[in-house]
Amino acid sequence: MAADAALPSATAIRLRQAWRFAVRLLEHRSFLIGEILFLAIVACAALAGVLAPDDPNRNDYTAILTAPGAEHRFGTDAFGRDIFARVLHGARVSLFIGLSVVVGTGIAGVVIGTLAAYVNALDGLFMRTMDGLMAFPGVLLAIALSSALGPSEFNVILALTVSFMPRTARVVRASVLVVKELPFVESAVAIGAGHWRIVTRYILANSLSPLIVQLTFVFAVTVLAEAILSYIGVGPPPPAPSLGNIIAEGRNYIREAPWIAFFPGIVIAATVLGLNLMGDGLRDVIDPRLRKLREAG
Repeated sequence: MAADAALPSATAIRLRQAWRFAVRLLEHRSFLIGEILFLAIVACAALAGVLAPDDPNRNDYTAILTAPGAEHRFGTDAFGRDIFARVLHGARVSLFIGLSVVVGTGIAGVVIGTLAAYVNALDGLFMRTMDGLMAFPGVLLAIALSSALGPSEFNVILALTVSFMPRTARVVRASVLVVKELPFVESAVAIGAGHWRIVTRYILANSLSPLIVQLTFVFAVTVLAEAILSYIGVGPPPPAPSLGNIIAEGRNYIREAPWIAFFPGIVIAATVLGLNLMGDGLRDVIDPRLRKLREAG
């Protein structure tokens, strides 16, 4: 009976903590600006079919390299395709790739980092492998993997996941190493709790905050890296509209039609800026000591 009576109180405490955390986030100026910017881009990409009902791959040879105007808000490219439609649909592709990489990187990073920190016998093997992958710059490793696998959306996701996984795994490992030495984890071990319960209920539940911050930056870097891969021809193959593909197609017409590369570039910059501002805000709210140190510096 006592345990049943205490449950609503514990639930209420968690709800109040979650509410206070949400309020602190919304009061953080950088996070709020980044959230508005990022959600606006997500909304435009999600409503691409409504905002730009034209087929992004439809050629109109009567409107080749048309400047931005009432009929074509972002102008057209060398095949008469509407840039506004291609940018919105391209943002959808880029955001999907970014989200997929974040999910894959997060799952792989949690599994590898947790096992490395919790099982001492696996620490050396896993971390030396991560060190080997980190010896290569992330974008260069992604280019090499995408080139070897061939240009496709799935291969881009796989290449970027492998490239950014080591840093995520290291963040999780460092957090788990700290949490598993705390008194409440030692108490769980002393009362005979199983390994699965200790890891999921006590360790991971209290060590994922740095991972959430890390994944916002992974999302931002992924959007930029996908554009790089598409620009050099190892991303999603044309005519699929991705932001990098559109910029690559516009590089030959940068003097005659700068709008082809300008508008997708603005969307990439705004997406990366929004995600970075959200990451900074999350980091400040989760660990206010970092903000005080930056202000003091």
